[in-house]
Amino acid sequence: MEYRRLSAMPETGIHFREHFRFCVDHDESAYARHLVDEWEAIDPAGSSISCRQAFRVVLPVIDVPVFMPYLKTEIQSIGAALHLRHLDSPQQLFPEFDLVVNCSGVHARSFVADEAVFPVRGQVVRVSLPAGLRHSTRLYQQDDRFTLVLPRSDDVILGGTSQSGDWDREPRAKDTITIVERCAELVPQIADCKILGSAVGLRPARKAVRLELEMIKGSQPVIHNYGHGGSGFTVAWGCADEVLQLTNNYFADS
Repeated sequence: MEYRRLSAMPETGIHFREHFRFCVDHDESAYARHLVDEWEAIDPAGSSISCRQAFRVVLPVIDVPVFMPYLKTEIQSIGAALHLRHLDSPQQLFPEFDLVVNCSGVHARSFVADEAVFPVRGQVVRVSLPAGLRHSTRLYQQDDRFTLVLPRSDDVILGGTSQSGDWDREPRAKDTITIVERCAELVPQIADCKILGSAVGLRPARKAVRLELEMIKGSQPVIHNYGHGGSGFTVAWGCADEVLQLTNNYFADS
């Protein structure tokens, strides 16, 4: 696993930690146990949380504000150049570039006119890190909420919302209050933590990930790679491998 390798380097901000998952109204054991190295069922009857299923896993925790600068440094070290510009379509990058990889996320809806893409609004709250809190905990429900307590190196991320079709990027006070209340019920340690801020992101949802090569106007190769929803870090390395294969195959056949 790539994250296991990266976790050996402090500069990546990746750590493997215990994670406790509680499922209120569904069973995901058959799915989850094949994705992780360490998986252990927990008797729900022995938990204070009313749920259908519970288990313990060991998962990578990614401190994103640390990991993203690491990735930026890595790609620059092999000669990649970074440019910031506004684009309305991938066609604007031809003939300057020989091939374009479209990772436009939720904006693929307008960037390549894909109406199958829609936002799922996610709000989280950042609070101070209480002493002794090391493991993360998540409560799964089949509605527009999820309850997550995720300790990082210097703070704790509390989640969250899953509001389909909502484009609002501004934090809502009501969501902040309910998130903190649910998380405090799940993990009482964070009840008195100081609120450091709230943030909102738009997950780029789609019924299925779009990962394919398209020849625009017959001569402009665009590899689409978007629609990962809230699973970006989970599927990133596999999708990157497939993008590389498509790229190599294109140039081999050109």
